[in-house]
Amino acid sequence: MNTEDKVAITSRSFSANTQLIDELKTRYKNINLNTSGRTLVGDDLLNFLENQNKVIVGLEKFDETLIKQLPNLKVISKFGVGLNNIDLNIMKERSIALGFKEGTNKQSVAELALMHILVALRKVPSSKENISNTIWSQKKGNELYGKTIGIIGFGNIGQKLAALLEPFQCSIIFYDKFVFCKEDLQSKFSDRRNSFIDNLEQKSLDEVLTEADIISIHLPLLNETKNLIEANALDKMKDNINIINTSRGGIVNENALFDFLTKNKNAFAAFDVFLEEPAFNNPLLALNNFYATSHLGSMTEEGVLAMGLAAIDGLDENSIPL
Repeated sequence: MNTEDKVAITSRSFSANTQLIDELKTRYKNINLNTSGRTLVGDDLLNFLENQNKVIVGLEKFDETLIKQLPNLKVISKFGVGLNNIDLNIMKERSIALGFKEGTNKQSVAELALMHILVALRKVPSSKENISNTIWSQKKGNELYGKTIGIIGFGNIGQKLAALLEPFQCSIIFYDKFVFCKEDLQSKFSDRRNSFIDNLEQKSLDEVLTEADIISIHLPLLNETKNLIEANALDKMKDNINIINTSRGGIVNENALFDFLTKNKNAFAAFDVFLEEPAFNNPLLALNNFYATSHLGSMTEEGVLAMGLAAIDGLDENSIPL
């Protein structure tokens, strides 16, 4: 057991998970948990991290200003898969190691994306609202079977979603900056039938935007992806498009999306992420053709456990960012 390092856990959900805490205690003696029930920011976060050597980080922002005030910090391990809240450049400059494992939540997020797709196609939210108002509308939706699915970002989660769609015999077109050859796809989907792999086709972003019946976004939030889906991109889509975002807020320009959904009543969007969270006052919530969940992508018992165990491993299995 490591009796020297002081380990801080900023994540609320990790700090409330007894299984993860028990596992962490088998490896480290000095542990500081965030039991406040709040996301720590500003001076509260700084004071919590004072004199800590290692930290497991959730969604808290570790920028240059914060990191420079933590002279004892030597390891940041990520609880989750997104790194957009951590300044990797300042970590490299100060020789702080990063613990990070890709794809730990892919099953959980891909399943939520699939749920959002089905919700969008069957217009589920408006049905519940109608029943609550004593209206038995039985408004028609659409089947998922045979549709053209556009996946923007074909990493771990995008690939898992594609695999989940296999029984629906969809045509899957995807956009990714990495160019996949036939052998890459056969390797990634070695447990799938040839007919499924034959239905996968990499295309340009414009082709995905114009051809898809359903678009599911699976990208990190970077300078080059922020506002990637804005007014011009939305105007290229079908007027009955279904747009799913379970990746990061800010990739879709929310003001442009509001205008698009207002003009195109047969279009639908379902989001798990927003630019500003909590999104209590977001204008999109007032639209009948919009559905939302509260950043639940990784929030399954299995997903939290997988991410947590990877974060614990990352305290010791890490490296300086390149």
